[in-house]
Amino acid sequence: MITMSRTALAAACYALVAFSLPHAAQAEDRLIWQPTKSGENGMHLRMGIKLPVEGEASAGADVAVAASRSGRVEDTPVDVWARVAVRRGTSTAVVTSRTIDGVFDPRTGNGNLDVGMDRKRILTESFDLERGRSVNVSCNAHLKRCDNVVLSQSARLSAVATGTALVAEGNYSSATLDFSNVVRVEQKVTRKMNVTAALAAPFKNDRQASLSLSYAFNW
Repeated sequence: MITMSRTALAAACYALVAFSLPHAAQAEDRLIWQPTKSGENGMHLRMGIKLPVEGEASAGADVAVAASRSGRVEDTPVDVWARVAVRRGTSTAVVTSRTIDGVFDPRTGNGNLDVGMDRKRILTESFDLERGRSVNVSCNAHLKRCDNVVLSQSARLSAVATGTALVAEGNYSSATLDFSNVVRVEQKVTRKMNVTAALAAPFKNDRQASLSLSYAFNW
């Protein structure tokens, strides 16, 4: 078990190495430094390095600090993360994206690896088809075992002119031995407003229907 002080020291050393890279001008472009406030007395910091390779490759650490109202620091969890992404065919009718995302908590030993692929194809001038597949694996390094594997697959048919999309998604979890699926119809009302009608488990007796409205704004 890694203690809180050792974790904080490792995070500080990582930041020191990041700032002391040679060629400061180039290193600054590759440095990831994203502090955000979480809650009334909390802060989250994502720091890392973008690697100089084709596509997108980056790695680093997430540090979260939470304090009580009196100012006492309650916890400082640190997660190590990595991401690799490749995008092909950006100037053609077929665009393929592949991603690998990994997160590891050195204190608990819990880790998560997600491998995904998305392929978007222009069917006609009016319709686009997007298909996605992913595998998510959750493991514990201390226990030396993997607790769950989730397989996901999705398909999305979009009408360019009307902003209407028909979406079908399916997921299988090895932990629960359960297969779940959902069918949705999404309608783009404005640039920031969407209406979604969904039917979960459409082939089961306990199917559930829902209607939602979402609006995005910046503040």
